[in-house]
Amino acid sequence: MRTGAAIVDARLDAGIRRALSPPRRHRPSLAPRAPRRHHGCMDANEIQRQARNAVRKGTILAVDHAAALCRVSVGDADSDGSGLQTNWIPWVAGTAGATRDWLPPTPGEQVVLLCPMGDPAQGVALRGVYSNAAPAPASSPDTHARVYPDGARITYDHAAHALTVELPAGATVRVVAPGSVVVQTRDATVQAERITLDAPQTTCTGAMTVKGPFAFEAGMTGTGGAGGGATMQIDGAATFTREVTSRGISLPHHTHREQGDGQLVSEPQ
Repeated sequence: MRTGAAIVDARLDAGIRRALSPPRRHRPSLAPRAPRRHHGCMDANEIQRQARNAVRKGTILAVDHAAALCRVSVGDADSDGSGLQTNWIPWVAGTAGATRDWLPPTPGEQVVLLCPMGDPAQGVALRGVYSNAAPAPASSPDTHARVYPDGARITYDHAAHALTVELPAGATVRVVAPGSVVVQTRDATVQAERITLDAPQTTCTGAMTVKGPFAFEAGMTGTGGAGGGATMQIDGAATFTREVTSRGISLPHHTHREQGDGQLVSEPQ
């Protein structure tokens, strides 16, 4: 016959074994359970459950974009192939105050599930864990890179001071600034099949060289400027299909008045 002390020791040993034994997986769920208390103290199983559920790895199972919530699958896959599942929980965004980010997670993305007090109902998904399915987009310590599902890529190399933006075929870029846009650089090159400057007034403050054919549709005017030289100088032939005038006198239709035999004619009229 065992003494009272032996009975107490046996019960304590059994409780410790239950607390340290692996949990029985009879329900594929992370639903919280009400804490059980024994003689005013938290049960050892409850302490173990809270510790086990506080931080867990998982993958995004589904995303509700309208509600900005997601479901996370954790643990080994069950018979349905999705493992234990959380309810709809928020994910950690870059910022969520007066300045807010929107970059929703994608199914299959690896996350860390953080559960305050071990309660998955209060859990949040912490993103940013690379995986075999989504490896790191760069390996240089000097590079900040971001890639998108359509192949777009933004890279900044702070050692080379180089920002590169690569967009896939058919991509567009739109910049809206109701006030003004100022671009300051030493040398700028724009390569395109066509460039359109759509503005009521366009001003070029420096010299301009046009290497291809130059055409205009609504007339052309100009002055000699501060240098005092010729307003226009053409090195080559010029062809005019209509009237050409100088100081109100027609080039093809002007006349001269005779001023006597052997005398020069008058100025063109």
